[in-house]
Amino acid sequence: MSRDTFLVLLAFAMDSCAGLIGLCVPLVGARIGADYGALGAIGACGSVAYTVGCLFTGRLADRIGYRRVMTLASLGSLLVFAAYLAVTQVWHLFAIAVIGGTATSGFWPSLQAWLGQGHDRHGLLRAVGRFNVAWSLGFLVGPALGGYLYAAASAYVFVAAAACVTLILLALLAMPVHEPGRHAGGAVDATPAAARRFLPVAWVANFATFFASGTVRSLFPKFATEEVGVAPETLGWLVSLIGLAQALAFLAFATSDRWQFRLGPLVAVQALAAVGLTSLAWGTSPMAFAAGLLVQGLLVGATFTASIFYSLHAEGPGGRRTGFHEAIVGSGFLAGPLVGGLVADAWGPRSPYLVAAVVVAAATAVEAAMLWRGRVAPAVPKT
Repeated sequence: MSRDTFLVLLAFAMDSCAGLIGLCVPLVGARIGADYGALGAIGACGSVAYTVGCLFTGRLADRIGYRRVMTLASLGSLLVFAAYLAVTQVWHLFAIAVIGGTATSGFWPSLQAWLGQGHDRHGLLRAVGRFNVAWSLGFLVGPALGGYLYAAASAYVFVAAAACVTLILLALLAMPVHEPGRHAGGAVDATPAAARRFLPVAWVANFATFFASGTVRSLFPKFATEEVGVAPETLGWLVSLIGLAQALAFLAFATSDRWQFRLGPLVAVQALAAVGLTSLAWGTSPMAFAAGLLVQGLLVGATFTASIFYSLHAEGPGGRRTGFHEAIVGSGFLAGPLVGGLVADAWGPRSPYLVAAVVVAAATAVEAAMLWRGRVAPAVPKT
């Protein structure tokens, strides 16, 4: 099996597990007495562990090998998923979140850096596109399946996730892969230097995106089921719309390079997403929620593609930059649930989505200021 296909399949499988767990952990927490503040803090604890871990695991993977670090991370995830079967108190969820975030921090930076090896600009765009579609489909399948499994019995969710990550672990241990030949370029490619200059803008956008995404994924399940009366099966399909929109956005961004090194497309998607978040704040029906969640998926598709592309296309080994890229993701998932949980307890369960909309809108102003001050080259020649 080719390396890129192998990694794409692993990305789909791991985020299917994450989709299962991410939907159902807030429901388990609500069942055993966690309020909005506690749910936000649980998400924040996992994100702190993930963020800090990513700052180290990317560099570690550059040194000892991407496959080795991914194997250790998968083993840790297996133990975490099995531990959910023993949860009876809210503090158990806090402990598992920290261990799970630490374990997962070894998987994604390593996979992304490994995927980026040996590709030129256009080959990297295709590889990143396939990878992004794969993990988005995982987040489409995971919540949809998780809603039905949870409705039958919550234990089924965690057994299914543990079985899936066991297959990932076995594949990493036993399956041979064929590495692609390194690209031998002719003319000097100026775009890696431009990617490094544009990377901070993408990181700002990605932080705001995952602030909003963390808020939605941590708090929306409780809000939708308890405040609006959405059934778990319907909730699963609603959350899956994020994955569907992400996949479609990733396909669109992978088929053209016209968005690269330009701020306009990024800001347009962010503005649309800020409006979509208000539909989660004021909506009262599944259709209104569906619209907001679809736009949220589009936002993730745009900013995540920009961040990972510039991280991998810049000069030098990719592990350090993908580690920082994933740390940005983790820090957004940290701040969003934490702030959102506190805001929900203080101002009501609809308020976190308005706060997230403000954060996304504010990020666009920061990005524009970075360009206007000349910190980033606004464009590069077409190739």
